[in-house]
Amino acid sequence: MQAEAHPKKRTGLTIGAWVAVVFGAVVVAAGGTGIWADTWKRDDNGYFSANSHRYQTQTRAIATESIKVGSYVPTWLAGNIRLDVSGDKPLFVGIAPKATVDAYLARVEHTEATDLGFDPFKVTYVDQRGTVDPGRPASEPFWAAAVSGTSSPLKWRLRSGTWSIVVMNADGSRDVAATVGVGVKVPALLWVGIGLTLFGGALLVAAGLMFAARSRSYRRAEVTAALTS
Repeated sequence: MQAEAHPKKRTGLTIGAWVAVVFGAVVVAAGGTGIWADTWKRDDNGYFSANSHRYQTQTRAIATESIKVGSYVPTWLAGNIRLDVSGDKPLFVGIAPKATVDAYLARVEHTEATDLGFDPFKVTYVDQRGTVDPGRPASEPFWAAAVSGTSSPLKWRLRSGTWSIVVMNADGSRDVAATVGVGVKVPALLWVGIGLTLFGGALLVAAGLMFAARSRSYRRAEVTAALTS
């Protein structure tokens, strides 16, 4: 029975070691990517920025479909977002709960931007009818974050919930046209990258120890076999 246990032990060590190697390599790669991105891919203000894109409608507003925060990425990891908005007219951009935006625009002619993608860029516009003049959107009190102007960034600290981003002319008039760029700040990225790298390195060290233990077990088995033969 003792002799049968050694091969099983060596097999278990081999499988465990290779699992640790594969998992450790993946974790180290993820950590290294995080460190590289934090070091080289941020702008001077610490944001990771996507390319700017043009959005345009003949209605009074462009509103995004639901943006859920906190479902998949923790808000402490995601940090802040920045919207760089520019246009030929003074513009307004605001962020508010989706339900509040829907109520605000319910009787306003507006366009909903759906199926939004950035790489490659794509957007589907769905026009909604309305007859109400919304006036100046900046006068509304419900915005979680808002800014007006022709080239002003909006900065907002992510909070859990279901949100919508709204772009309008500052006076609430028709024919909205804006170029919007999105930036994300991830304050914890460097430390997450370092932590993953250290954890992955520990897994690789553990794999090395398991391979060494397997080798020692194999040599002991050979010695035992030689002495009993």
